[in-house]
Amino acid sequence: MKNKMVKKCLSVILVVTMIGSMAGCGKTEKPVTETKAVTEVGDATEVSTGTETTNEDITITVAASASWIREIDRELADKFTQETGIKVDLQANPDDQYENVLMTRLASGEGPDIYMGEAGLALQRFQTDKYALDLSDEEWVTRYPEWMMDQASYNGKLVGFTTWGRDFRAMIYNSAIFEEHNIAVPTDYKTFTEACDALLAAGITPVYFPGKEEWYCVQAFDGAINIETKAPGTFEKLNNNETTFGESEEAVKFLTNIKDSAEKGYFGENYLSNTFDQGATLMANGECAMWFGWATYVNDIEGAGGPSADTYLAFPCPYTDDFSTLSMTGAGMTRMINMDGKNIDACKEYFDFLAEEGNLQTYYDGRTDLLESTLEGATAKAPKDFTAVMEMVGDKTQASPAQAVLYASADGSFGKNIQSMFFGQMTPEQVLDSLDAARQKIFEAVE
Repeated sequence: MKNKMVKKCLSVILVVTMIGSMAGCGKTEKPVTETKAVTEVGDATEVSTGTETTNEDITITVAASASWIREIDRELADKFTQETGIKVDLQANPDDQYENVLMTRLASGEGPDIYMGEAGLALQRFQTDKYALDLSDEEWVTRYPEWMMDQASYNGKLVGFTTWGRDFRAMIYNSAIFEEHNIAVPTDYKTFTEACDALLAAGITPVYFPGKEEWYCVQAFDGAINIETKAPGTFEKLNNNETTFGESEEAVKFLTNIKDSAEKGYFGENYLSNTFDQGATLMANGECAMWFGWATYVNDIEGAGGPSADTYLAFPCPYTDDFSTLSMTGAGMTRMINMDGKNIDACKEYFDFLAEEGNLQTYYDGRTDLLESTLEGATAKAPKDFTAVMEMVGDKTQASPAQAVLYASADGSFGKNIQSMFFGQMTPEQVLDSLDAARQKIFEAVE
């Protein structure tokens, strides 16, 4: 009886002490409160302490390559903080160092709460199985279209919250120039050469090709979907290491057609000295009629003093000799939650906030470079060239080799080898053999 009375007194004293301490505090902000629990264990009394944190104490760290963070991301992060009290630290890393820095941090156990990376097969570079939280049960996942489910998943686990969306790899053309010179829109490689010949006769360089840029030469291969569309099942065989790019007649044909276009003067005389930065200006002043790449480049041309972006339309990559299907890149960059992070619930709340229809629409209003929403409930402002070419192919699309084939970017010399092909130092077959050799090394390493 005496022991029980002592325990009750201790409990009262502890409670009174806590109330007195709080009453004596002159701070007006919400404090972190220390709680004390009294537990009876036999004849002894144990007092345990714990810390109750508030949203104001939480900071979510988000790691990304510097070029992936835009002003609208900062605006929405600030709005999230205002509504929840949870702060968002957007950490921009140098583009050429980001992946190495990120993987080092993750491996050390000091990784960010959220990290960004390229969607699709490129997720393998981030050891997704080891570090990324499974987001399959989140509410916003039900608003993903089927193509987005594929892009945000890896090994059957959905890991990405993605808002970037796809883009095409197609030939953008100045419709006013085509109309002025009565040039028909190509429907295959042969009619493409006829259009180019007509442009040359009019004193216009048919295609602006920044051949000095190795990365652009690599990206040109994004159009090579004929490898799959004309020989269905080839991408799967490539992924299973059952065939090679060099064995694909369509892959050889694609590079052969690009080489043929260069030799016929369709890229101009000095295309191997052309840089990417010069392109928009030369397209704007009408010196060049076409450019192969992504849909929103038309905004850059307009911004460089050219005609309205609506003047530019597009048709599928001509080097495939297949105009029935549009080559599409993946969903760009996605966000993943570090499964070892300390703020997982707050990260999920942040994703829920970004997925809200109003916030999602604000995001796309601020990202005029994006073509389509990855989540139902918002609409991106796609340029006319995208909607027109999608109508041309009846919405039939195929993921590019870079997005659909394992280790398609394994050869670090791929762009340089394509340049060597233009110089006549390598054949299309040799360029592909180099790529296959690089891929084979990876297959052997992971077996």
